[in-house]
Amino acid sequence: MTRFDLYAEEALYGHEGFYTRYGTAGTDGADFITSPETSTLFGACVASYLDEIWHELECPDPFVVIEAGSGTGSLCRDVFLSIQDSYDALRYVMVERSDRQREISFAQVTATCFADLEQAPLAALKDLPAGPFTGVVLANELLDNLPPRVVRKTSEGWLELHVEDGDEVWRAAEESAATMAAAVVPNASIGAVVPLHVKAAAWINRAMKLLERGRILTFDYGVESSQALLDRPLGEWLRTYQGHRRAGAPYSEPGSRDITCDVAFDQLPGSPRISLQADWLASRGIEEMTQWAREQWRDAAASPDSTAVAARQVLDEAASLTSRTGLGAFLVAEWQIGD
Repeated sequence: MTRFDLYAEEALYGHEGFYTRYGTAGTDGADFITSPETSTLFGACVASYLDEIWHELECPDPFVVIEAGSGTGSLCRDVFLSIQDSYDALRYVMVERSDRQREISFAQVTATCFADLEQAPLAALKDLPAGPFTGVVLANELLDNLPPRVVRKTSEGWLELHVEDGDEVWRAAEESAATMAAAVVPNASIGAVVPLHVKAAAWINRAMKLLERGRILTFDYGVESSQALLDRPLGEWLRTYQGHRRAGAPYSEPGSRDITCDVAFDQLPGSPRISLQADWLASRGIEEMTQWAREQWRDAAASPDSTAVAARQVLDEAASLTSRTGLGAFLVAEWQIGD
């Protein structure tokens, strides 16, 4: 019998884990798609943000950007293709636990963005580097993949989810988990189930300690308050994916599917500023970036040529990134460190 968070950690990142073997973001042959794979506009907006923060930090050189959970490098590639003011100072570190994806990402970014590999201001690491430094820590859809502990309230106290032989088993929660649950959802009714984001909170704490001055910026699906999860069934906020489809309960066939959980941001340390991805992208100028496409499509919609079709694709990508029933409803959290 294994506590759920430990089971999921092994199922995702162990020797036979999902990300270790084949799990990846993308379209054809992948299991899920994230904002960087949806459109290069996302990376352009992140690049605009990085340039702004570089100026706010008084133009540090080096300007260190750590991207945790960098996957196959799509966001890193698009940042380098779009960054402007801070380009010469930028030192970008991709952090990816999967050896396979780390190799893919480094090869993709260097081949696309740099003629001279030895001069590339880029590194790919398995874990967060040592600090402190001045810069930004980025994470797109990372926190949801840091497995939570899961507890349920009963008339006799809190129980914690375990996994045994492909089935869920509930056992009395350790005192630390019960205390945390009572703190984050003090008004929980009998039968309520809630995630405890111990690993995600620990990761944010590590990121904070890396920065002498700078920002932490995360993008993820979730809720601002743990209370919002209490009326939702467990299978709605704890999900699995395989081949772009929901893949059933997470308790069997470990390593065969992605396991992900909505993030309750009130369980994370500090006081981040939280906004919807749709609003954040608007603040970064996505409307201005796509103005040419709107004009092109408007003028040629009746008889579109290849340029107009390309413009229509850009508009569709922007709509996907900002849809308030999809990616646009993701939460963007920003922590300000040291200034």
